[in-house]
Amino acid sequence: MRVNEVIARGLRAHGVGVVFGVMGDANMYVADSFHREQGCKFVATSNEGGAVLMAAGYAAVTGRVGVATVTHGAIANCVSALLDAARGHYPLVVIAGDTARSQGYHLQNIPQREIVAPTGASYREVRSVETVGVDLAAALAQARAERRPVVLDLPADFQQAETSVGVGRIPYLVSGVLTPTREELEDAAGAIIGSSRPLVIAGRGAGGPGASEALRALAERIGAPVATTLRGKGLFSGDPCDIGIVGTLSHPVAMEVIGRADCLVVFGAALSSLTTWNGELLVGKRVIHVDSDPVALGRNFPADIAVAGDAAVTATTLLDLFDEAEAEPKRFRSDDLAARLQAWRQEDQGTAPSDGPLTLTGVLHEVESIVPSDRTLTIDGGRFSHESLRILRVEHPWNYAHCLNVGHIGMSVSYGIGAAIGRPAAPSLVIVGDGGFMLGGLAELNTAVRERLDLVIVLLNDGAYGAEYYRFVAQSLDPSLTTFEWPDFVDVATALGATGLRVSAWSDFDRLAEMIQPGCGPVLVDVSLDVTSIPDPGDH
Repeated sequence: MRVNEVIARGLRAHGVGVVFGVMGDANMYVADSFHREQGCKFVATSNEGGAVLMAAGYAAVTGRVGVATVTHGAIANCVSALLDAARGHYPLVVIAGDTARSQGYHLQNIPQREIVAPTGASYREVRSVETVGVDLAAALAQARAERRPVVLDLPADFQQAETSVGVGRIPYLVSGVLTPTREELEDAAGAIIGSSRPLVIAGRGAGGPGASEALRALAERIGAPVATTLRGKGLFSGDPCDIGIVGTLSHPVAMEVIGRADCLVVFGAALSSLTTWNGELLVGKRVIHVDSDPVALGRNFPADIAVAGDAAVTATTLLDLFDEAEAEPKRFRSDDLAARLQAWRQEDQGTAPSDGPLTLTGVLHEVESIVPSDRTLTIDGGRFSHESLRILRVEHPWNYAHCLNVGHIGMSVSYGIGAAIGRPAAPSLVIVGDGGFMLGGLAELNTAVRERLDLVIVLLNDGAYGAEYYRFVAQSLDPSLTTFEWPDFVDVATALGATGLRVSAWSDFDRLAEMIQPGCGPVLVDVSLDVTSIPDPGDH
């Protein structure tokens, strides 16, 4: 058996059903074996960075290890993608072809290890043709365990080399649930019982099986409102006392609730500077931090009580301890709070616009109401991001593929493609600016066309790099240097095989619902916005 066949069979044996990549002479046999011999899906992308971003988007919405492959030298095109995936804690394996060990000078022979190291991804090598099975398995296991990208170096001359190793020697990956003891949770239960105004906060790490139900039950039993981090959005959908996102995206009612809380019971959240307003929201509160990853506990800000444990198991045990103590629920969760939250939502949404110029907030509410709620969501970087992150919802945290882990723009379309392949029965909604689309989305739109994906790209087009526009104005510089005369994006989308919709008036949205029916393929919605109509990002 050849090495490329072992890798292809090994990927399939580990449950990898799709690989994203750009083929070259240093990885083409692996890609061919995976597709032709194993009958699995190979998604040919336009650029290598796009392949890694798609694998990250796939991992984000499935929870499985995403896999990409690139040829030798091309890992240099993946640096931004690896940075974002590493900071986003997405499990990936990138099979990176490398120049043959026996070959001397080659244009594509670059120091791959040194390029990968600063991104936060791990770097491993296929050590020999006889270790390929365990090397692949180790890379997959590491990516899953550490929840970060692993780059696996594969020399070109190994691909078709004969090997005696078989797939049967590849170990299977095993995962378990971290379960704290009742004794370990007694301090946490005591802190909750001793508080007056507890608040339950959940992040993406609390999105596992049964966690939502367990956390809702705990919150109701202890009388606590619920909230999420940005990446936990959707976990408490429908709960009348869900105050929404904690931190810089909080609305006024939520900020009041957070300010009054005296005990924060946090599950699966990083408690970053954005979530905590640089720690200000934690002042004067007891913090109980629960996470299945012990390294995450107190990583950004200290916790009064740290618990290494699965969210669902920990919440259920705390609920039992609360019952055993026959403790009365607090009064922080109330019908009055539910009514105030409902009133805020109605005020925020306002009435459907029928005339007047397009506004960012109005456009986002239109998109929120038209695109089916059972969707995946990806939002690019730009001055539209704050409102988009605040307004647009998902039904579960794992339906949201966060691609703002570094702050680079232009990543959302590729993330959205990966999400669409990961959840093919749901539309994939992408929010992107004109600059971000030109930077990273344009190259991969045809990939979505070739794959016939139900991808809805809402392109917020103000004809500028908007954040820079405001900076130039504030410094009395010439803002025209930040504006562009882009091509007609509807014509571009049509030329690439997608469907385009030009939106310059509110009535243009009337066509969108019929255009995004299942099986309709990619749709690009070019929304014309005045450059001065979008809030200055410095206002948030």
